[in-house]
Amino acid sequence: MGLRTIADHVLDIYQNAVDAGASRIELSIFEESGKLFSFKVVDNGKGINAERLSEVLDPFYTEKKKAKKFGLGLPLLKQAAEATGGSFEISSKLGLGTEVSASFVLSHIDCQPIGDLAQTLVSAIQMSDGIEWVIHREKDKSGYELTRSDFAKTLGNDFAINAVKIKLVEEVIIGAEDALR
Repeated sequence: MGLRTIADHVLDIYQNAVDAGASRIELSIFEESGKLFSFKVVDNGKGINAERLSEVLDPFYTEKKKAKKFGLGLPLLKQAAEATGGSFEISSKLGLGTEVSASFVLSHIDCQPIGDLAQTLVSAIQMSDGIEWVIHREKDKSGYELTRSDFAKTLGNDFAINAVKIKLVEEVIIGAEDALR
């Protein structure tokens, strides 16, 4: 998967939180049309100790136990955000979790397109079955908030893995995103 859009970066960082064993993930997305896009992912996963925190920005460093021996997500996010005049921050405490935030200056020539946020959010929800998540979305002072517990109350706990129910979730998110346009 190439990280071609800002939405791809959002999903990549969210996936890191899932992989870190988080039981709670908070995703906040803020947008000022044509000016600024920022997001923050806060999790209560395993966290990273202070000595290793700088290593995670090295593209050849990874803690993942997969065939690939490098982790490009964080270094590419940092590069993409800073190339626009935006910012990147990461903080973490071992055993407590991690917080990653990035901002992009949308008018900068090097800024990637935002991408399909609605589908990104649906994908994030599908990959986090059983994890308590909260999604805050704001655009030009309007916004919405979605939580796993709210969907579970209405659709049942299996909504993230049930094809019919996830389609309903998708329709809610698409409707919420359309209302922000």
